[in-house]
Amino acid sequence: MGIAYMVGAWLLAQVADLVLDVIGAPDIVLRSLVALLILGLVPAVIFAWVFEMTPDGVKRESEIDRNESATAHTGKKLNIVTILMLIAAVVFVAAERYLPDRTTEAPPPAVAQVQPEATVTPPPAAAADSRSIAVLPFVNMSSDQENEYFADGLSEELLNQLAQIPDLLVAGRTSSFSFKGKNEDLRVIGSALGVANVLEGSVRRQGDQVRVTAQMIRVSDGFHLWSNTYDRTMDDVFAIQDDISSNVADSLKIVLDESARQRMQAAGIRNVDAFVEFQKGMELFHIAHGGELMKNLRKGLVHFDRAIELVPEFGAAYWQKSDYYAHVIIEPSSTNEERAVALADLREVLDAAYRYSVDSPRRAFIDVDRVLFSDDWTPLHDRIEKALAIEGCPEPTWIELATGIGHAEAARDLWKRYQRCEPLGTTAHLKRADAEFWLGNYESALEILSEGEVLLGTNPWIAGTRQWILLALGQYDEALAITPDVIDDEAFFGMGAEALPLAMSGNIEGARSAMEQWISEHGRNLRTELYIHAAIGDRQGANQLAAELDARPGGPMMLLVTAVYCACGAPFDLQATPNFSARIRESGTEWPLETHIRYPAKGW
Repeated sequence: MGIAYMVGAWLLAQVADLVLDVIGAPDIVLRSLVALLILGLVPAVIFAWVFEMTPDGVKRESEIDRNESATAHTGKKLNIVTILMLIAAVVFVAAERYLPDRTTEAPPPAVAQVQPEATVTPPPAAAADSRSIAVLPFVNMSSDQENEYFADGLSEELLNQLAQIPDLLVAGRTSSFSFKGKNEDLRVIGSALGVANVLEGSVRRQGDQVRVTAQMIRVSDGFHLWSNTYDRTMDDVFAIQDDISSNVADSLKIVLDESARQRMQAAGIRNVDAFVEFQKGMELFHIAHGGELMKNLRKGLVHFDRAIELVPEFGAAYWQKSDYYAHVIIEPSSTNEERAVALADLREVLDAAYRYSVDSPRRAFIDVDRVLFSDDWTPLHDRIEKALAIEGCPEPTWIELATGIGHAEAARDLWKRYQRCEPLGTTAHLKRADAEFWLGNYESALEILSEGEVLLGTNPWIAGTRQWILLALGQYDEALAITPDVIDDEAFFGMGAEALPLAMSGNIEGARSAMEQWISEHGRNLRTELYIHAAIGDRQGANQLAAELDARPGGPMMLLVTAVYCACGAPFDLQATPNFSARIRESGTEWPLETHIRYPAKGW
């Protein structure tokens, strides 16, 4: 009777757990039911000890003749019932463990998606490394949508911890989070992300109580390699993270020594409120790069600052802050006073990001940025070479300029590695194509962009890069034809989308008119104006614009960006830019840069 009670109680608790989850009942209901079942065990066993069920009803044990066949038959019935319940329990466990459990079938969360929908199903990929995994965003099962940030933060913390394991390939955040709120087949996810396994789960938070369900699944057959449910207080969240990460490593037979475990744990923030604020800032960061850039970056800055107040050593938050200050320097509408303040702030946050980052590749890339925004470029190429040689998949930085200043081959290898981590990110396709472009492999570059369009659709950056390559190939009419796809981008390509093909095909007045029309509608952008002046053969105008940029705070960095994006050799004379000229000499960078886009009207 005791065995029958325990098996029946366990089955009842499991069924109740499923039903209560579906109807959204508070966790206290399940906990109360389990407590009653536990308390009921003792009375049930005592009752079974004192009384006996017979065909004539319930009788005291002392009144029963054990030789009565009916009584024995009743005992056999209880045995059969117990055996059937045990079989049901085994079936329940097997179903829960081995059948695909699509936690992500929950309603889509009410936060902005940062990754565009794929236009077609990705083509079948090569067999993924068995030691590869994607951490899908955990589903918020709480009624409070504010807990969405907590669920995302927990997912990113796990991703960051697992990324510290040397023998494990972890898909990047952008690609993994592109499946947020989608009920996609695991095999499609595995193929798109190039991974053999996924870690998914759900989070239910109520007050100080949290339930985290996590499961690691092999995508090829849906086999559950590991799963667990944690019912803890919020104080135990970080212990849950550590346990999940360790179990992932164990399931993939990756041995972690003590130093590896310490590195993995050090990657976490260890402050729930801080990583919630960080997630809010990241949401605005991604929204900003889709529209109203400066407005949303400023709003995101508030959340990054709050995260840093809670955790002063929060390296990633400093790093994300740096993007705002860099854009103040870049923005055509900024004043020189604003740029000077932003440059000082940028240097400060880059130093903090470098100091507090526990990720070696990220530190190396940040170090390149520190040089580029400094007044001494002497160590530039040394820092670039060290950064390009490091394995890993940190978020890209201004290391992208290395492609155009003599490091195209090493940069190509970097972006190939980066694409393994972020196969569904626009950046990997753009920068791989850019590297092939600087190596002179124009057709290969176009093929990479086409692959990106298949996965991600056309956007102004892909179209702009394609137009650059067409100009290098001398296909001016084709370049002009895709102007409508490019024109939406006001940062680097928009102003020149029509003017450059016209200038290179010999229509100088048409190019000048297109430039002036753009300025009247969108305002000035000295960097783009500069190389349009070079394209129409206006050397004096180009030099005047270059001198104005050179005198600005952060001017040398902006002129390097201009020269690299131009890919036209020297769009201005070094004599016009004393600050930039000094930085070029310090760094030992060859000038002029390589020429891939030749302006027929440029006579220097």
